[in-house]
Amino acid sequence: EDVREHLTLNLGVPAEAIRVKSAENDELGNEDLLSEYSQARWIITKAALMEGWDCPFAYVLVMLDNTTAQRAITQLVGRVMRQPHARRTEREPLDQCYVYCWNTDVGVAVEQVKNGLEQEGLTGLGGQVFGASSEVKRVKVRRRERFQSKDIFLPLVLHREGSDWVELDYQRHILPGVDWSSISEPDPQSGMPAPAAIQSASVDVGESIPVFHAPRELYIDKTLSVSWFSRRLADVTPNPWQAARLSLRLIDRLRSASETDDHIYDRRSYLAYALREHVKDEVEKRAERIFRDKLSSSEIRFDLEAGQPNFEMVKNYKLPVAAEDSTLQSYGRQLEFSLFEPVFDRHFDSDLERSFARYLDGERAIRWWHRVAVRQGGDYYLRGWKQERIWPDFVAMAGHSENEPHLLVFETKGEHLRGNEDTEYKKQVFETLENAFNVGSMTICDGPAKGTFKLVFSQEEFPLALANLEGNYNT
Repeated sequence: EDVREHLTLNLGVPAEAIRVKSAENDELGNEDLLSEYSQARWIITKAALMEGWDCPFAYVLVMLDNTTAQRAITQLVGRVMRQPHARRTEREPLDQCYVYCWNTDVGVAVEQVKNGLEQEGLTGLGGQVFGASSEVKRVKVRRRERFQSKDIFLPLVLHREGSDWVELDYQRHILPGVDWSSISEPDPQSGMPAPAAIQSASVDVGESIPVFHAPRELYIDKTLSVSWFSRRLADVTPNPWQAARLSLRLIDRLRSASETDDHIYDRRSYLAYALREHVKDEVEKRAERIFRDKLSSSEIRFDLEAGQPNFEMVKNYKLPVAAEDSTLQSYGRQLEFSLFEPVFDRHFDSDLERSFARYLDGERAIRWWHRVAVRQGGDYYLRGWKQERIWPDFVAMAGHSENEPHLLVFETKGEHLRGNEDTEYKKQVFETLENAFNVGSMTICDGPAKGTFKLVFSQEEFPLALANLEGNYNT
């Protein structure tokens, strides 16, 4: 209420633009925040964001308590990083989110946000998260002079459309091939919790034995809704009829196992989660099979052919840089073989990435290397059998001459990320694309190209990452 008073009296915010969202007072109710008729602009909450409530258009987060737990900060900041409809507006203030902290060291909070998001699998934010003490401006980085006049192309994952080739699109080229009828509901007895049993008791302060009573609950309408379950599948099952079929089959299967509707209703949140994860896993298995089959039949290809829609590396682009930022150096010297210059230290997410950049710069086999600026307009990415793009950390070109090109693509991950789901997916995609690229041809150059796609977890693995380069250039 102090916040509400400050907003209305000190900042002149209309009272009808403020809502409280808490367990004790839910002023939002079922209000559609995306409706043009909704007047809500300021939402005051305690724990709703961390408990799963989704505010669909938040740009600004104000943390009024002294939150120091990294996971809590990551969850809160993640809510405002989504941005409305996940579209770039090309207007810098609208392509950013803002977090205001009370009684919190900004530098520590920024580092916690970066570390927390990286642990959740969202990498490449080294140059995208700034503290308020920094004077940030957009700095243009340009190709080094010897590369300014060169046209540099990189391969894309392409799909055949008639006589043409277009960039692979998950929605158009993979998802329609999924046989939805072959996906069944999960086994409700496998890993699902038993129905909750509620008991209450009154206990005297003394040593008397507790007396149990039958539970007394408020009346709750526990009518099962197939559409409620179906909506939880919307992001993994684009066909609502298939989502309804799977939801209904799960409910029927539970009922046939002597589950009552009340018990199913009490566990509906977990059941919906288990159903969604099961369907997601089944769709991904089929999507991978479709991708590999199309790759084998040359309906999908990954090489660099003249006349195809390839990725052309830009000549320059802008990155956010703070006034106090320094350039990355190697043993006191400026880096020499990065494709773009200058190379700022803050655009690397970890010491592992910085060390790898220095290692690449010292390799005689490397003609140029580039630290991919993740989600920066005009930078390189790959595609696999999932919807999201894969932004590698580094792309490089090696070879004795321009007529013997060797494409290098690297993803650097700390040891703590070895073996997790995101890492395993990228590893499989990299291996698949490396095999596909090395059997293709490159007619832009005079001879065939080769490719190496690797995940790097530690400095000890740096030599292994470049072991496939022919000629043992370092000797």
